[in-house]
Amino acid sequence: MQTSIAGQKSFQGVSLKTQAPRTRVNVSRVCVASSGKKTDMSKQGISGVVNDVVRNNLSGISKKMEKKGWTDSSGRSGKGFGVYRFAKKYGANVDGYSPIYTPDTWAESGGSYSLGTRGLIAWAGLVVILLGVGITLVLSTSQLGQ
Repeated sequence: MQTSIAGQKSFQGVSLKTQAPRTRVNVSRVCVASSGKKTDMSKQGISGVVNDVVRNNLSGISKKMEKKGWTDSSGRSGKGFGVYRFAKKYGANVDGYSPIYTPDTWAESGGSYSLGTRGLIAWAGLVVILLGVGITLVLSTSQLGQ
């Protein structure tokens, strides 16, 4: 009762019906991040900075880098575009249209912090709630509560 391998069916299993591969659809990957309007530097809150170097740094301007022939710390020579190549076209780079240090927009009373009565009531309520939760947890997990 020996069976020969030649007499058996194929070892490949069920044949798969494959389709032709689908063609990829070309999708436009153009991303427009700005409307192209020029940033008005007078509205950014940095015009009140007294120090010229700090004000220029905040607005992304460097008098030295706007001239050709300067060299950076690694020895490469500058091309004269400045800090941000498109500053004349768009107004400023990210440091200019979204500055971190904007003393013009700060409140006059920014030198001192005052809670007021509502703030004191809120802090007192928070302390009472936290103490209550803490005491409840201690009592529920110890022999004192039983």
